[in-house]
Amino acid sequence: MYIESVHNERVRLWNQLKTKKGRVKHGRFLAEGKRLVAELLDSSYEVDALLWDTGSDELPLALREHPKAQNKWFELSPNAFAAVADTTTPQGVIAVAHIPQPTPTIGARCVLLDGIQDPGNVGTLLRTAEAFGYTAVCCGSQTVDPFAPKVVRASMGGMFRLDLYIEDSVSFIKRWRGLHPAGRVAVAAAEGSDPCYEANLCGDRLVVIGSEAQGVSATVRDLADMMIAIPMAGGAESLNAAVAGSVLLYESFRQSLDGNRL
Repeated sequence: MYIESVHNERVRLWNQLKTKKGRVKHGRFLAEGKRLVAELLDSSYEVDALLWDTGSDELPLALREHPKAQNKWFELSPNAFAAVADTTTPQGVIAVAHIPQPTPTIGARCVLLDGIQDPGNVGTLLRTAEAFGYTAVCCGSQTVDPFAPKVVRASMGGMFRLDLYIEDSVSFIKRWRGLHPAGRVAVAAAEGSDPCYEANLCGDRLVVIGSEAQGVSATVRDLADMMIAIPMAGGAESLNAAVAGSVLLYESFRQSLDGNRL
């Protein structure tokens, strides 16, 4: 189907998905760019529509003829496509996908993001968690929506292979503990007593990462079993949230490979 007008009903609906209110209302989100759309099509996510800018280059056959793409393509005029796109220089393709329902059973290897507002940091941490063997991530209290366009792009498709939760941080920790009573909650904190390379980060672990400015909230700290610090040689008081989280998640992965602490 070809759509010319920016006032088309479908275009107006897709445009609303750039806002959290629109995503909640319609239960859909946007994935923009050839690589991201390819990752989405290869995932378990349900695709509602695929949008192609007729003013851009032809799509790769792998995208256009993907089994999940059949009868889902909409050809949009450049103006109509620009009304939906979230980037200033779009790549000419956008997927509209269903926001999945979270599974009731939370994985034993899990990450909780507490109060992280920067979309780039959240997307990077989603990508990193998946890369280092974590199966679930919760975007907790005061954390940006994981299905916001900038978060989706920053995740580089890693989020499509995770179980994602959006929940109050404290209630999520209590729920995770109920499912994994032998597990431990490890909170990243500059003043933590356990250097990351000495702390046992194997086994059932919920790693909690807070914002660079505020860190993890006090109510969440009170629930911690371990307070993990990253020793630094420089004069910086703290690391960027995505950097700190990546260091801890890699250290956890390294320990698992080492096998000495399993």
